[in-house]
Amino acid sequence: MKKHIGIFLVLMGLLSACGLESYPGGDLPTQARLSAIKKGATKEKVLQILGSPATQSTTLSDGTTFLIYAQNLKKSRAFLDPKEVKRDVYVYYFDKNSKLTDFQHLTLDDAQKISYDSSETKVEGRELSLLDQIVQNFGRYNTGSGDSSVRR
Repeated sequence: MKKHIGIFLVLMGLLSACGLESYPGGDLPTQARLSAIKKGATKEKVLQILGSPATQSTTLSDGTTFLIYAQNLKKSRAFLDPKEVKRDVYVYYFDKNSKLTDFQHLTLDDAQKISYDSSETKVEGRELSLLDQIVQNFGRYNTGSGDSSVRR
């Protein structure tokens, strides 16, 4: 009987590792607050209603500012890498006078694939051998009394 219970517990442990796990990331304002924003509102009013964004930037040459509020949901199974299954991104655009000119709601369907360059840039520098590292570390730390976190 004890053997059957042990086997059952081991099988349950293995099967629980195969379950679907959710990983939410980010934070969105409530739908009521999102719908309260109207074109022409000031940036301060939008921040007052929605709170701090995930990203805020002024990058365009005409002084346009944008705020991004985002949330994504990833799910994984056992040892596999998490797969993103849901994404909500709200982008608010402001003119140089800090008036809301446009806003967008983007989802996972709006995502664009970006191919990354896998090449690496070699950084020249002196690579120390194991013996060099050992020799250079002699006398670096105080082994006597006092605070050992202080370097002398």
